[in-house]
Amino acid sequence: MLVHKVFPVSIFEFKLENFSEINKKIEKYIYEQKKIDPEGINRSNSGGWHSRIFDLKNVGELLPLINFSKHCVRNVFNSYNWEFVPEKISFIGMWSIINPPGSFNIKHTHPNSLLSAAYYVKAKKDSGPIAFFDPKHVAVMKHPKIKEFNELSAEHISFEAEEGKLYIFPAYLEHAVNKNRSNEDRIVISFNIDTI
Repeated sequence: MLVHKVFPVSIFEFKLENFSEINKKIEKYIYEQKKIDPEGINRSNSGGWHSRIFDLKNVGELLPLINFSKHCVRNVFNSYNWEFVPEKISFIGMWSIINPPGSFNIKHTHPNSLLSAAYYVKAKKDSGPIAFFDPKHVAVMKHPKIKEFNELSAEHISFEAEEGKLYIFPAYLEHAVNKNRSNEDRIVISFNIDTI
């Protein structure tokens, strides 16, 4: 038997070197943003705080993450064999979410973007994995009983939150964040990528 695995969906994982010191500064910056705007906004977050879009003209503590992310985006474009023109790549929004214990994010997508990303600033054990769902909705509508999920039958996949990790994925891919079952805040920075 020959199996043609067509139309794959990729989730790209990267790890920022020396993330500890960088994350301490980013964490301080995010908590300062929360003090300025304690209400934040409500998007996919259930409980927790969602910042407004960061001003990327004044990046300060975010610069190491932005530079690292640009390098990662280049690798993703190369994997897709997409034309990569650095001056045409745009981060069309960057924000943070603080999920205290018990909070989570409902299933959602990031429309009007090519790619989306999630970077973990603070993520202790059991703080809530990110879950991605099969975008082929018809595949989960009807099927026989599954003995054990594999790459052909899985309906979703989860990745544990881990400090210093960056995930880049297609913006159309539905994703959610499971409940934070730790005793500390979970802090993520997310952003979208497009071409201009």
